Amino acid sequence: MDNREKIDIKKIHLLLGTLGLKPEEIPPESLDLYIQALTHSSYARDQPTPESGTWPDNERLEFLGDRVLNLIVAEYLFCHFDETEGYLTPRMEVTMNRNLSVLVPSLGLGFEGLILVAENQPVTPGIIADAFEAFIGALYLDRGFDSARKIVLSLISDEIESFSPGKNYKKRLQETLQKQDLPLPLYSLVRKDGLDHRPVFTYRVTAGKNISGEGTGSSKAEATQKAALDALRQMGYFQGDIR
Repeated sequence: MDNREKIDIKKIHLLLGTLGLKPEEIPPESLDLYIQALTHSSYARDQPTPESGTWPDNERLEFLGDRVLNLIVAEYLFCHFDETEGYLTPRMEVTMNRNLSVLVPSLGLGFEGLILVAENQPVTPGIIADAFEAFIGALYLDRGFDSARKIVLSLISDEIESFSPGKNYKKRLQETLQKQDLPLPLYSLVRKDGLDHRPVFTYRVTAGKNISGEGTGSSKAEATQKAALDALRQMGYFQGDIR
């Protein structure tokens, strides 16, 4: 990829290292895949035309990554839940863009801050979800399905296990903030207690200076959902008991 010097390679290396990959072992052509996965079409259109004729964006990788992600989640549900198709199908909604756009920032990877967009283009929830799917597509092409599955499940298996379409407080919080033109929520780990085989996580969510919430649970997914619920309650929602 031309003009690679415009990309913050160190931050991409840090992300790959967090996912268990060794940046020094990633060849240039594979690194280009990950850069492409983080490149929104608005950014690509603003770049000088390279010798190859076009500056690649992430739309084709997003198409591929969407299919890979759906297979990973469907296989996980099939193998871990001995339930009917009617039970499994709604849980596949975790892969939908409206849910991925909430899930990805709550992972605490800083992924959304790496996405390349045009100067006048905000990083919207849809752009975050598409880039995450594109990144999965890049993982698949670079490392193969087994490695991609291992990395994806290390990030979202808790979310798959606990996902409930009717009680997605992280989604509700993000939608509420958007309606009020407030910043997107940021999730951060406060502490991890308990034993290695029975951890207890405490997460905090913040949005701007005045909105915050905290939650504790046996998984990151549960703790971040409770943090979002706490923030919503601070904003005046869900004042009663939640069943």
